[in-house]
Amino acid sequence: MIKYVCKQFIKMFTQQILLPVVYNRYRHTQINTNKIIFADAHHDSLPYSMEDVKNRLEQEGYEICLMCTDYQGHGALHVMRAMLSFMKHYATAKGVFICDNFLPVASCNKRPETKVVQLWHAGGILKKYAYDTNDDIPAYYKGNVFKNYDYLPVSAPICIPVYNRAMRQPEGVVHATGLSRTDRFFKESYLEGCKKEFYAAYPDAKGKKIVLFAPTFRGKASNPYVIGLDKIKQLEQELGDEWKVLIKVHPHMDAKTPTSNCTIPTERLLPVADVLIADYSSVIFDYVLLEKPMVLYAPDLEEYVKERGLYISYDEIPGRIVKEVDNLKDAVLEEYQNPPAQKLKDFKDKYMGSCDGNATERLLKELDFIK
Repeated sequence: MIKYVCKQFIKMFTQQILLPVVYNRYRHTQINTNKIIFADAHHDSLPYSMEDVKNRLEQEGYEICLMCTDYQGHGALHVMRAMLSFMKHYATAKGVFICDNFLPVASCNKRPETKVVQLWHAGGILKKYAYDTNDDIPAYYKGNVFKNYDYLPVSAPICIPVYNRAMRQPEGVVHATGLSRTDRFFKESYLEGCKKEFYAAYPDAKGKKIVLFAPTFRGKASNPYVIGLDKIKQLEQELGDEWKVLIKVHPHMDAKTPTSNCTIPTERLLPVADVLIADYSSVIFDYVLLEKPMVLYAPDLEEYVKERGLYISYDEIPGRIVKEVDNLKDAVLEEYQNPPAQKLKDFKDKYMGSCDGNATERLLKELDFIK
């Protein structure tokens, strides 16, 4: 605990004192109206949430500056260099795109000419997050983690009030423009490409029905865990030879304890899956765009709701709720054979209704980054 608190105070010092000094050193330099930054502190390569925006801007001839560094995976000196380099570019860029918490963006009073766009990595609204829960941002942490945003697209109008509150955004920043990263789910070439990639890597799965177990992690990112994993591993045997069970846990979990049995990214497994098993993960919202059946495995539902909290009633999600793992087999078979088609569609329209395959183009036009 002492180590964690010390780390938070170091973050506050860096964010509130050191990084603003660097930014102010360069902020009087002329803005480069052709430079767009894509930055992330959780990956060493560009997250898929930003891929389509980056590709579209490249088509327009923009100078793309990729600044992605997994802060947890590198030493303090490497991370500090990455942050200082970002601040130098930040001070002269036309636009900055992020898709998760990124403290350097919020560390200064930025120039109004630079537009910061938060392409948040989760769709819909389910588990409480950010300033709506004590699990994400310690009460003693000073400074707004989500400062300086100019535009934050969400998946449906119903999400706007939640994002305004949880991220402490003023009116006019959060818009139901749709999520750029969901555009691919409306392209048949993408869906077919995912299937081709999967069966090339796992030829033993051909002709079988696919169950994808994609839970969120419990606990802190530094010490994550998953509930019921041993039973999930037995599910394939219980279902029989006609089925294959894929396990794809959160990257934080795999980083600490390799758990997934498939190397293909989750977003490329969704078109392959016949049934999704999830819990409180936002993967539910991406998956519902495909209107395919799901099962909600939540043995700790009452505890989770009490401690973390949810924005919506859990039974509103169109999938059978399972609290005892022994009932998973029956739930998978039931949902596969009798998917709640109307409930799936209604849920999709309510929470992902602004995602229609054109979100990237709509976003960049509203930002005046393209004509």
